[in-house]
Amino acid sequence: MIRFIKTAILALVVSFSIGSCIEPPLHLPGDEVLIDYPVVLTDINVVWDVDADLETDWYYGWDDTDKRRWGEIGYPMPTNYEVRRYYLGTQPNRPHTEVDGFTIYEPHFHRFFNFGYYDMLLWSNIDSDDGAQVVLIDESDMDEVRATTTGTKGMTQLATLFGGSTKAVAGIFNQPEIFYSAYKRDIYISRNFSDYDYFDEKNEVWVKKIDAVLNPLVYIYLVQIVIYDNDGRIIGVNGNNAVSGFASSTSVNTGHTGNNSGFVYYESRMKKNLQVKGRTADVIGGKLTTYGLCDMEPWVENKGSQYEGSRSTLSNIVYFDLTFSNGKVLTMSADVTEQCQRQAHGGIITIELNATDLKLPDNDDGVGSLFVPTVEDYDEVIWNFEM
Repeated sequence: MIRFIKTAILALVVSFSIGSCIEPPLHLPGDEVLIDYPVVLTDINVVWDVDADLETDWYYGWDDTDKRRWGEIGYPMPTNYEVRRYYLGTQPNRPHTEVDGFTIYEPHFHRFFNFGYYDMLLWSNIDSDDGAQVVLIDESDMDEVRATTTGTKGMTQLATLFGGSTKAVAGIFNQPEIFYSAYKRDIYISRNFSDYDYFDEKNEVWVKKIDAVLNPLVYIYLVQIVIYDNDGRIIGVNGNNAVSGFASSTSVNTGHTGNNSGFVYYESRMKKNLQVKGRTADVIGGKLTTYGLCDMEPWVENKGSQYEGSRSTLSNIVYFDLTFSNGKVLTMSADVTEQCQRQAHGGIITIELNATDLKLPDNDDGVGSLFVPTVEDYDEVIWNFEM
């Protein structure tokens, strides 16, 4: 389940009429009453909805070992948020020249607002055990905050170059942590009571609603490699996996992903003798988080996970290491472009292969792991499976 966050702004105001100490009734706002020193309170409410199916046709499962290594299978609950207010003055739809930023640790906050127009950007902070995080937030351009990702610590070389109309791989990246954002533009703080939505008599505040929803900027893919008829020739995995063709950045304001692609590294485990479609199989599984396809439109509330907008021309290839009974490790691959395009905002990716179709690698075969690939190695050891 995906957590969304809706905001409502409540304006607490102090009012007076010129030349008189008698205030007008707060529940009957006068046409010419001025509001001074507005205090705007923002309440954040959690709303639940479903974006991607992370259960149907998922054979690998998710046991306690998986949870200890990679966390829960679904989307985490945010606990604190960054807020950026951009004051626009008396005209809406202007570039951002003034910003007020702060962190909140509860689902509400209040601040004094000047009269005029504001843009407001909120995103959830990332909770990590060691205080480090992979996601990097770049606020150098106030008109568009961007999120990027650090390069992986495990892999040190680029994997390959794609030919044809696709672009060169930009690098190999760690998985970005899950976080959410909302961007509301042209919020008008008025001097007139009639411009507010209603008066809350219990709290004695004027309420101004803002319909803004925090949507996920990082999507979850569950990747499983189903191995049928394994007669003992594939004995395990070293856990090294990567997927090509995903965006390396996204806009925190809009959720629109960048055009630069890269590999995203993730880890996996093998579980033996599972039931898959009535057959016994070994399954390699892992969780992949990514900003999504390049040049991808964000998820839109009430429209489900249907991908709308321009499509990336890059291929999505899963690279994975298999350990054979003679101790050799080969890097293999499978094209999952169609599955990723069909599930642009996360879902289940399944690769199926038959172990009896694979020969044991001999001493002349390319040997190694995904940590140190070269272009020549990939020419020799990649196996492509029709999906």
